[in-house]
Amino acid sequence: MKISVAGAGAFGSSIASVYAKGGHSVKLYSPTNFKELNATRTPKKLGHIKLPKEVDIVSSLKKTEESECVFLAVPTQNLAIFCENNNSFLKDRPLIACCKGIDQATGLRPSEILNKYSSRVAVISGPSFAIDISMGMPTALVLASTKSDFLKQLQYDISMQNFRLYRTSDVVGVELGGALKNIIAIACGVAIGAKQGDSARAALMTRGFSEMVAFAKAHGAKEKTLSGLSGLGDLSLTCNSEKSRNFVFGMSLGCGKTFHKNTTVEGVATAFAVSQKAEIMGLEMPITSAVSALLAGSVSTEAIIHSLLSRPPKEE
Repeated sequence: MKISVAGAGAFGSSIASVYAKGGHSVKLYSPTNFKELNATRTPKKLGHIKLPKEVDIVSSLKKTEESECVFLAVPTQNLAIFCENNNSFLKDRPLIACCKGIDQATGLRPSEILNKYSSRVAVISGPSFAIDISMGMPTALVLASTKSDFLKQLQYDISMQNFRLYRTSDVVGVELGGALKNIIAIACGVAIGAKQGDSARAALMTRGFSEMVAFAKAHGAKEKTLSGLSGLGDLSLTCNSEKSRNFVFGMSLGCGKTFHKNTTVEGVATAFAVSQKAEIMGLEMPITSAVSALLAGSVSTEAIIHSLLSRPPKEE
């Protein structure tokens, strides 16, 4: 299959790598660092791992015109403008969103942005680290689309032995699971960074998952989806590993250290977008609200921890 990947960051590079190794024809579009990547074939965010020679690194989407599907591994906050600028190359093509989050400016999910450009849109999400994918380690994700026939064929075309894809029509649940878990990962990182212990992390994960389910169900998602790979599975991975940018970012907040400003942390914009939506809808989401307030600089880490631990006792 002829595949194009737009975005040569960690996840985009890993997707390109795994499909090239699987025998697919792959073009990787690098909009910002083409010259360096083409020379070294080593994506900065994947450490020492080189791209397979079969990956064709391109500097223009014009060179992807023959591709049968396009993976969009562009940060969520940049996705709308990227699609607008490249409308002619994306229009009516099968588009697969690989990014997680909610656009802060519009409140839209990735699939809602892509629906403007194509009738064949899918999203891929679940517990995965780019470096694991690029090394060929077993990974199970969820592929979601509201178009049943398109989804079944796409699942057949792009699933591989070590890159297993389950399918669902619950696009809302898959996207919100992948977006909301980043907020909870920041909260867990804060707790660990502030040396509050693993028990505090477990409490934040559990209560945070309840917030995820409540918010997703309020938007029409199925609770079953949140209990699967793209919800609970992704939450478990992200909140327990220093490979997670959101978790490490939270740790830096918790211990007062600086964090690399050029590293994408989707949970930041998502926290603001979700807390605003939750307030409008009258949903109580104390962990999300606390993370949003902390990121806005309106409260201190110590105050946030104290407020969460001093909430009135009630039935679980």
